[in-house]
Amino acid sequence: MQTVEKCWTKLAGTILAVLIITLFARSQTVPPPVLSIALTNGNQLSITVTNGVAYANYILYNQHILGDTNWTFVTNPVPGVTNFVVNTEPYFEGFYIVTGSTNWNNGGIPNWDYADPMNPGLGVLTVSIVSPAQGSVIQ
Repeated sequence: MQTVEKCWTKLAGTILAVLIITLFARSQTVPPPVLSIALTNGNQLSITVTNGVAYANYILYNQHILGDTNWTFVTNPVPGVTNFVVNTEPYFEGFYIVTGSTNWNNGGIPNWDYADPMNPGLGVLTVSIVSPAQGSVIQ
């Protein structure tokens, strides 16, 4: 009888461990953003990610012609920001998307490290300052 109880205890412990690991893994995924867009005054839009999570870094893009493959970067605030206010000037018409992923191509490099997040083939952005030399005093 004790052997059966030990087996059930081990099985219950294993199931609990798998459940905890699964819940932890799911808690770190970013759900696809659901947007709410409203005109706040004559020339501003309020864009809200209604199902936002605190650990996600939402990035806002827009374009003025639907079907264009080039989305224009609008803003990339700190993680957890789910509300955006954008001007509609100079175009009143526009289309907006918000991404919640920080690694679109699953290459292991966050989008903000690429020279162009829409074209990861360009590689990681690097900046080299040639002049002034380190330690120089600029007046």
